[in-house]
Amino acid sequence: MPHRRGENRPLFLFLGKEIEMSKYFVRDTSLAELERMMMEVPNFAPRRSSRTVLCRYHPQEADMDCHSCHHYRRNGSGNLACLHLTERLQAGMVTMDELTAGMVRPWKHSRLKKRAMEIARRTGGFHFKEQLHIARMLKMTEGEASVNSRWLAAVYLLSAHAGLWQQTLAAVTPGKIDFSSVRLRNSTVPEYILYRAAKGIYSGTLGAASEELADPKLVEDEPLLLILCAALIARYGPEVMNVGRNRK
Repeated sequence: MPHRRGENRPLFLFLGKEIEMSKYFVRDTSLAELERMMMEVPNFAPRRSSRTVLCRYHPQEADMDCHSCHHYRRNGSGNLACLHLTERLQAGMVTMDELTAGMVRPWKHSRLKKRAMEIARRTGGFHFKEQLHIARMLKMTEGEASVNSRWLAAVYLLSAHAGLWQQTLAAVTPGKIDFSSVRLRNSTVPEYILYRAAKGIYSGTLGAASEELADPKLVEDEPLLLILCAALIARYGPEVMNVGRNRK
């Protein structure tokens, strides 16, 4: 195709057809090898083979002694923010009030922070409302190798009350909850509070105003404890549900 005056055409179209461009500008020339060497990482010899190292380390109780932690020894206990909460959680060396303290530290509502910490300190471990609550959770997560933490937290709240669970079960599928299909009828105040919290945590919030959660006249201790436990699941994962299980 002849080139028209004034028409801007790429150089590689002058031959009348498209030529596949390469990242090498001097391909098929005597300078090709030199250009390839210039594009390599400086002072780095290419490896002929490699190995994949899998970390199979699981924190043990002896490894997580706070008195062996350099950060702990240097700063003392006080209001120190633990740098190894996740590892201590896996080793079973963390308490509910420690996890709650780490979670509420950035919260701006002082009354809610104070009330959350008071409830956490009274709790011997992770809280389930009753044995049937545990049974509903186990049945819903049966066969699931890994679950989304927010989904699990929402299921934890929805399954706490039998009446709430019956009205929301049809909307719950593995890894997903269709809240738009739920129509609550004749729900109690605690059930409605837990539903709002489940919907909020599933989308990344607490699902209720801080002023409301801080007021014991509006939200009683047990619903707030359930919401706190759900928030811990969303933040730290399923391992939170084992906190306090082996406590003597």
